[in-house]
Amino acid sequence: MSRTARLSLALVLNLVLTAGLVVAGRSAHSTGLVADAGHNLTDAVAIVVVLGAEILASRPANARRSWGLERASILAALANGLVLIAVTGSIAWLAIGRLVHPQEVHGTTVLVAASISALVNLVVVGLLVEDHGDLSVRSAWLHAVGDVLGSAVVALSGLVAMLASGPVVERIDPIASLLVAGLIIVEALRITRSSIHILLEGVPADLDLEDVRTALCGSEGVVEVHDLHVWSLSSATRAMSAHVVVEGDPTLSEATSTLAEARSMLRSRFAIDHATLELEASSCEGDGTHR
Repeated sequence: MSRTARLSLALVLNLVLTAGLVVAGRSAHSTGLVADAGHNLTDAVAIVVVLGAEILASRPANARRSWGLERASILAALANGLVLIAVTGSIAWLAIGRLVHPQEVHGTTVLVAASISALVNLVVVGLLVEDHGDLSVRSAWLHAVGDVLGSAVVALSGLVAMLASGPVVERIDPIASLLVAGLIIVEALRITRSSIHILLEGVPADLDLEDVRTALCGSEGVVEVHDLHVWSLSSATRAMSAHVVVEGDPTLSEATSTLAEARSMLRSRFAIDHATLELEASSCEGDGTHR
């Protein structure tokens, strides 16, 4: 099954589940189920955004956009992160209101609906896990993972409501909603921060710039590396530029061989596919630090 097909199936499952949770939440007076429905709706929106980004990213480069639209997926991840933060705020606000003014919860309905929600979201997690290395798909995948955990918490609150009663029990459901909100906000902030880091052309989180410099200096004939920059175009594409100082006065053939060796090492060791390396035959003035 293609990535687009998996995303489309996950979208349909989320839309159906959202409608069912809204009905169940209103009938059971459960803010936990309503919160779960709201999160599933954002899951659906997140998947639509990811699908749109997939279409944009597949467009070829042109004279105005020489890199194409690869960063559409990063914009999608950023949008999903911001939506998650907004939805989390509304869920928390609703839950706090129910803490102040508690209502009796129909435990059986909550337990059954939340359990079904957890199972459906487990299916969605399975559909998206293969591609969760891509930041935009990962944002949708984390939505689903958060829903699984959130649904489990809500189901537990329903079980408690079935087994007991009283003012304290009536507050279990909004407390569960706040726990769900807490789970969501952590991942939302993480995705948003990662997206902004890429858009600001920061060094990839799993890469140490000094390790790259040391590896380049280990190439035959290389004595210094400066003006070193590494950044991500998208979750799957990294780019780099650097000035590489070589000893002596290499011939064109020797220079070509040095560049080929360096690019091969960067690709295999650091997953840097686009490396722009400028060779210098003698050390430049300065301390050699990157700018």
